[in-house]
Amino acid sequence: MSRPFKPLAATVVGSFPAKPPARLMEASYRDGSDPFAASLEESVNTQLGAGIDILSDGQTRDTMVNLFVKRLRGVRMRERPVVVREIEWTGPITAQDQKLARSLLLPGKKLKGVITGPFTLSKGLEDRFYGSPEKLAFALAEAMNKEARAIEPAVDVVQFDEPFFSVDWPEYAPALVEAARRGIAKPVALHVCGDVAPIFQKLVELPVDMLDHEFAAHPELMRTVADVSFAQTMGFGCVRSDASEVESVEEIERKIVGAVDAFGAERLVVDPDCGLR
Repeated sequence: MSRPFKPLAATVVGSFPAKPPARLMEASYRDGSDPFAASLEESVNTQLGAGIDILSDGQTRDTMVNLFVKRLRGVRMRERPVVVREIEWTGPITAQDQKLARSLLLPGKKLKGVITGPFTLSKGLEDRFYGSPEKLAFALAEAMNKEARAIEPAVDVVQFDEPFFSVDWPEYAPALVEAARRGIAKPVALHVCGDVAPIFQKLVELPVDMLDHEFAAHPELMRTVADVSFAQTMGFGCVRSDASEVESVEEIERKIVGAVDAFGAERLVVDPDCGLR
């Protein structure tokens, strides 16, 4: 497997806690403008200022589930979105945001397009149509594959977020990932947060170029990963995203040096454990 990621490049998982200013939200009701362009710009500029090499648009418009499902035909938005008919992708959902983020990049920087994976999306929906978690997940995989193809021209990496893989691993996961990434020529990353030690051997068999996990919150994962042979680049979460206190530079450095010693620098990219929303 080729290594499309620069060793020890810094990246992010995806989400960023930026919100449009109230004045822009108010103005949008009057003139139809897009107030979220400002929060996207804040996200990208903050990442640039921090020296991030592979950036995201920040996913500032909505939660990781609602951002996508509210634009799918067949989903009725309620407190928990409800599937009422066959799911259909009717057009690009985040492509314009990726194009805007691309226009803000500095030379040498790369863009990661982040898509919530079909299994995790299925867990956030109430199904009143398919009657099968597997059928629902594959319908969402088809939709997200079309979204991935729509954003691919604007990004350097396509990432699927599947946090629920660490909670409830489905036996059809390999086929689901293959369906979601089918036809994508750009490098594909898979982010799975939580304790992935019990499923890591299964994760390395998935058709992706990069795996990304929470090593700061789950340091014991180092032992599991060190004992498994894998070809992918490893996204090494070295900053906790579930704690209010920021680690010292020295602490983060120790984690990275330990990962270099364990896996080798050539296969490591560093990032926070999870999204920062």
